[in-house]
Amino acid sequence: MTERSPWFDRTQDLALTLTRWPSVTGTPDEAAFGPRLRDFLARWPYFEAHPEHLWLSPIPGSDALNVFALVAGTEPDTVVLSGHYDTVSTAPYGELQPLATEPHTLLRALLAQLDREDLTAAEAQARADLRSGDFLPGRGLLDMKAGLAAGLAVLERYAACAAGERRSHLLLIASPDEEGASSGARHVAHLLPDLMGARNLHVRLGLNLDATNAAEDGQDGRTIYLGTVGKLLVSALVVGRPTHAGYPFDGTSAALMAAELVRRIEGHPDLADHAHGAAAPPPICLTMQDDRTRYDVTTPAAVWCAFNVLTHRRSPAEVLSQFEALAHEAADAALSTFRNRAEGAASPSAPGLADQRARILTVAELRALAVMRRGAAQVSALEAATPPGPDPLQASRHLTQGLLSLAGLEGPLIVLGFGGVHYPHAHVGDAPDGDDMRAWVEQQRAAFARQAGQTIGVRPYFAGISDISFFGQVPSAGTRDVVVRQTVHPAHCSPQREDALRFPVLNVGPWGRDYHQKLERVHQPYAFDTLPRLLWHLSVAAFPKRSRGPSEREGALLELHS
Repeated sequence: MTERSPWFDRTQDLALTLTRWPSVTGTPDEAAFGPRLRDFLARWPYFEAHPEHLWLSPIPGSDALNVFALVAGTEPDTVVLSGHYDTVSTAPYGELQPLATEPHTLLRALLAQLDREDLTAAEAQARADLRSGDFLPGRGLLDMKAGLAAGLAVLERYAACAAGERRSHLLLIASPDEEGASSGARHVAHLLPDLMGARNLHVRLGLNLDATNAAEDGQDGRTIYLGTVGKLLVSALVVGRPTHAGYPFDGTSAALMAAELVRRIEGHPDLADHAHGAAAPPPICLTMQDDRTRYDVTTPAAVWCAFNVLTHRRSPAEVLSQFEALAHEAADAALSTFRNRAEGAASPSAPGLADQRARILTVAELRALAVMRRGAAQVSALEAATPPGPDPLQASRHLTQGLLSLAGLEGPLIVLGFGGVHYPHAHVGDAPDGDDMRAWVEQQRAAFARQAGQTIGVRPYFAGISDISFFGQVPSAGTRDVVVRQTVHPAHCSPQREDALRFPVLNVGPWGRDYHQKLERVHQPYAFDTLPRLLWHLSVAAFPKRSRGPSEREGALLELHS
């Protein structure tokens, strides 16, 4: 373990406290976490003196709560520190599951399990990391309670400053459900305009605290991210014409059409999005299943597919248009192949196949046809009767099939839409003052690196899906319209307000390895020492309007709290 700074012990203590409070997404523990954190912060001297600056905010349709903690300054400029407190399941720990939220006890147990010769490469790396003393395991410690702890450490120290030294406001927001549908962050985005307006505050900067999975010495994790990747779940209901397996060419193979569609999309580098000198990973299939519920010798009527599409630049409309073209190609290729094989088999069904053409529809078009045939009330009743979660793809599948039934359509056809929540991509360089913001980040990175004596990088996109997507930007009216119309389930779509706040958002969080896995572990020197100091530096340096000159004030505060 490297030498500790005064930040280390308090940040580690906060991280261990948060980790020991289980908060798996969608469980009663997640619902209990917000009040528990509020009660914990209420004992801090600042919030004892200012209880009105600490509050919980309910989320429609959820038992979990957003937590807001504000340390006030004398000027309206505000920095927002944001992070999520929910975690993935502890089930991967197996027999060690009761220890999953007790990091030091878990450390000893994992080392005992790893004390053998037949280790995989990942296990050998984990053993070396855990033996070094620099890494600490625990469910959610890396993703992302260490990040929240660093934010809380900064908030606590800022609250301890004399009132006259606190010129800007610092607002920490802890949200649930990031591992699910980001309902917490989406609701925060809806609240912020009214919240800031009522208090006459102006958000100048957002700092998200999400974690990075980094290899080797962690250089990729010691990073300020200028934006986040976007995400669309493109769904495809591929509908054929079922037939008895003994007469395969009497029908149309939904399986072959789906296979042709997946073949054109799966990991294809030409479909990867590019912007700001970085390439997003190409689309990948997340599910592919037929509509059968029991065994017989009838071919499946439909196959449901969904693709994870990550974006840096492309709009939802562009992605959907791209998939429509691919669906046309896939359907034409499948039908052509099937016709040729029918002719080769000398099947009497071959002439009937010659006239078949597949129809490609979007969800908006399918919904309009269902309304035309059965009425808007029937469509609304179907949507209301289809639960939206916890698996958005299954909810979207059932709703798409229901709309198809209401519309009275038969295959061959493919219905395309968005099967889950749209996560917009974001990058500070896309704003009108983007060049100035990037220059500011580079200046602050270099200044802090000199002060800290270690390399801090700047990268264009945070690769993990994150709550950054919902902060600081306002999608165009056209994008909002496309997302609303083409998202299968209305519950998976909550378009941002037209007056949503615009402000730059960076991701600055801890690094470690194997998050979401049994061997999830955080790099302690960075998470508990470097990270809170870096957050402090950025929070202070973000506000140039001071009674003293910027550099003089920053230097005084940094010296006081370094």
